[in-house]
Amino acid sequence: MKKNLIFVMVMVVAFAGCETMGEGTKKGAGIGALTGAAIGGIVGHQDGHAWEGALIGGAAGALSGGLIGYQMDKYQAANNPNYVTIEKIVDMVKKGMPDDLIISEIDRTHSVYKLTSEIISYLKNNNVSDKVIDHMIQTATK
Repeated sequence: MKKNLIFVMVMVVAFAGCETMGEGTKKGAGIGALTGAAIGGIVGHQDGHAWEGALIGGAAGALSGGLIGYQMDKYQAANNPNYVTIEKIVDMVKKGMPDDLIISEIDRTHSVYKLTSEIISYLKNNNVSDKVIDHMIQTATK
């Protein structure tokens, strides 16, 4: 029972904020969690605590991998300082900017999105139109 509670707590912490994470952050956290869990499980097994080692290793790996991925996301944004972030799009919608202007801004800045279901839900919950979301999805194939 205690192991299950710890596992649930680690998963909640690990996935907090996933809606707005960049692609590199998510990928880094996932790879780090898997690698850390594997290494932690092997090391923990030596002392008879494989589950605990895997949980601690997975959490530490997710955190460090997420931080590395976050830095990669920042680097990408720095290389395209005009990149229109998800947050900027939500802000434009809240300010009442028409869909066509938002789409023009996305095109002008050559912004590219790889939207996940979590990000799409976040956009819809913040009243971003299907027209803008569809255009954002299409940027990944250009």
